[in-house]
Amino acid sequence: MLHIRKTFITALAILLIIPLLLPQSASAASSASKHAGNKASSKIIYLTFDDGPTAHTGQLLDILDQYNAKATFFMLGPQMEKFQKATKRIVADGHGLGLHGVTHVPGKFYNSAYSGLKEMQKANESLNKVAGVKTSLVRTPYGSKPYLKPTYRNVLLGQGGFHLWDWNVDSEDWKYKKDHQKVYNSVMKQIHNVQKSGTTPVVLMHDQEATLKVLPQVLKTLKAEGYQFEVLTKKVQPVNFWNDKR
Repeated sequence: MLHIRKTFITALAILLIIPLLLPQSASAASSASKHAGNKASSKIIYLTFDDGPTAHTGQLLDILDQYNAKATFFMLGPQMEKFQKATKRIVADGHGLGLHGVTHVPGKFYNSAYSGLKEMQKANESLNKVAGVKTSLVRTPYGSKPYLKPTYRNVLLGQGGFHLWDWNVDSEDWKYKKDHQKVYNSVMKQIHNVQKSGTTPVVLMHDQEATLKVLPQVLKTLKAEGYQFEVLTKKVQPVNFWNDKR
């Protein structure tokens, strides 16, 4: 009889404990799910646009707004002064600010160790004149390799105090202006490869009409895959072809 009573008490205790455990298990599962979601959404990507601003910048900014995405614009001095409204909006909307020089002509920009520095300084003056701000981020015309030799970099980054940016995903949107699907497929493949290598994607695109055709599809996919669109700042370690971290 005593044995039966002990068995009954043990069974009753187990029945009373089970309901108490269920909410905790559900809560733990929910917590784990939230953690996984945060991990998925923590994928960072940097979208960058060269050669602007242009007559199409307003539309480009509208598309970015539609997807709640931020980007970094590497702008040319004369373009900032020509399209002042667009320049001011880029700043007001909280996008990243970068300089792309003045001439965009290799023979002029890379003419000497100081020619590139002077162009970036002049572009910064244009940005300050139009929008009242300056930046230390630069992207040299056609990328830093092979034109930006060590002595040139030392002047631009050492004396000028600039931070050099290239990219690790090339959209080639300037090359395939009519083949939007080719651009999309290439960009997504490169992004996935860079991400798998454990590196944050830095995507090169251009502020041009053709890019407007492919950008929504790219943003929609990246958004669905959990990417966060962030802007480049001087606090972010530069990605460039020379691996120069200054």
